[in-house]
Amino acid sequence: MGQVKYTHRIDALPAQVFELGLKAERMPEWFTSIIEVKDITGPLDRIGSGYTAMMKVAGRPLEVRWEVVKIDGPSYTELKGSAPGGGWATYSAKNEPVGTGTEVTLELHYELPGGFLGQFADKLFVERAIERDMKHAAENFKALVEAEVPALV
Repeated sequence: MGQVKYTHRIDALPAQVFELGLKAERMPEWFTSIIEVKDITGPLDRIGSGYTAMMKVAGRPLEVRWEVVKIDGPSYTELKGSAPGGGWATYSAKNEPVGTGTEVTLELHYELPGGFLGQFADKLFVERAIERDMKHAAENFKALVEAEVPALV
């Protein structure tokens, strides 16, 4: 099983960070691995709501169905994802207030399909590609949130 964790600060309040993160249709704007989002079943602030992300992971196309499994207002969101062939993932975002901003901790736990070969590919290059994608997505998300929130005084 693979695991990636990334923490960063956004100069916006947790509620503002949370609000933009709920907009599945906007994910391709900041998460460069997501090519398209479709089949959105409801607001992502409700357990059971979800979407399908057409992704490119380590250069390969992948369709992942995500569903909200836990939510605690603007503080915490957890989604479970499943992909054809038996792959799965759990993604969480924790937003903690820090001064006038938010410390965001993202975690992804995943299992690639393919048994031993999937694990081998993960250790060779997939985990590093996911780490790069997560960091890049976090930087893009930060820039987008900070550009869209009113200046904090």
